[in-house]
Amino acid sequence: MKNLAPHHPAEALTLSPEALEVANCYLTTQSAQAVSDALDININIITNILARREVKAYIDQVFFDTGFNNRFRMRDAMDQIIQKKFQELDEADVGSGKDILEILALSHKMTMETLDRQLQLEKLKSTNLRTQTNIQINETGSNYHTLIERLVKSNA
Repeated sequence: MKNLAPHHPAEALTLSPEALEVANCYLTTQSAQAVSDALDININIITNILARREVKAYIDQVFFDTGFNNRFRMRDAMDQIIQKKFQELDEADVGSGKDILEILALSHKMTMETLDRQLQLEKLKSTNLRTQTNIQINETGSNYHTLIERLVKSNA
């Protein structure tokens, strides 16, 4: 469980310094080949490091915490747009509330979608079923087994 993405800000991923360097370089270049060239390491080693679960979780976490992918930065941007639109309406003393209603509706839709995704993620985290192994048992008396035996005997 120590290699899964953190669920709480105080949790940390266990990454080797080499994996951390590769992951950070990948976040900068966004290309395994560019990481290989920049660090002068074989591309196979780079792709193996990038394929590790803990490295993927780290890259995903950093990606979603930076820029406008961060839900807090996105919320701040929407709030600034809404405030600016209210200012424009106040300064103009004329205008339609239609624009502000469209922006508010979009803001509400974005918030609801974010909450829905968070709920779905929590449901996935709380499920007990992690892996499933299906086993097929072919009985020796089945038609398929009999056919295979006849084919093997006729070739022998």
